[in-house]
Amino acid sequence: MGRRKSSAVSSLAALIILCVASLALFTVYVKEGDSGPLHTVQLGASEVLRPVRGLLGLAASPLSAASERVGNVMNVEEKRELEEKVLEYEEGAAEAARLRQENERLRQLLDGQRPSFTYSPLASVVAPVGGQLTKRVKINVGTNDGVQPEQPVVVGNNTLVGRTTNQVTPNTAEVVLITDQSFAAGVRIVPPSGSDDDSSDDSHGEGLLRTNWEGYLGVDYVDLSAEVERGDFVTTSGRAGDRELLFPPGLFVGTVESVSSQDIDQYKKIVATPAVKAKDLQEVRVITDW
Repeated sequence: MGRRKSSAVSSLAALIILCVASLALFTVYVKEGDSGPLHTVQLGASEVLRPVRGLLGLAASPLSAASERVGNVMNVEEKRELEEKVLEYEEGAAEAARLRQENERLRQLLDGQRPSFTYSPLASVVAPVGGQLTKRVKINVGTNDGVQPEQPVVVGNNTLVGRTTNQVTPNTAEVVLITDQSFAAGVRIVPPSGSDDDSSDDSHGEGLLRTNWEGYLGVDYVDLSAEVERGDFVTTSGRAGDRELLFPPGLFVGTVESVSSQDIDQYKKIVATPAVKAKDLQEVRVITDW
């Protein structure tokens, strides 16, 4: 117990002595000139420690350079990511503009030349004819509603999905769809970004819409010189060989999916995608007069 107390007193006394000595040295340092003994000792210590500081700086320089390189790499990566995002936004904006243009063009096609049409009441597709894989359906309107054979059947006002057959009763009618091999219609190919009117100068060609034996819906007899492109609209022309005006002009059918030709071909080979799939049909209308 006595020994610990004596040690504490000694430590306190040493601390007081160090404080007094430090204060005395600081006072002397402040009062003496630049050539005083304390200043001379400080300069000597600086000269002795200068190589050590140089070695420490040399050792730290690679770390500083490496840190700077890492920062530059990170900046390059961030810049690349930003550039990629900007490119994505630009591509998205361009695609949105293209779609708006096509939608506007399609709206113009669909809104025109319709006031003179006479439609049947809205009809429901009640059953397929001949099984699930058939290209014909039955609808619940008939002669009591003004429906006759060989009349266009549309979704909405003007998207063609088929025509009525001879199987028409007072309250029902059979419809052969445009994807059936027995269906045919004269069509025009129209660019999506064409002019507001539906003139022949705006056409990329005319031909006959029908499904070939391989099951592909296409447009036949389009001249090789026609400037048909993928994405062009396919609309009825009002002509189909001997079936003149079987369909009114301007009904929307679908879009061009692919175009090809060879030197030995007489016409372009065009595959089209229908605007409406058979499995999606629920309600339709028959154009009874135009």
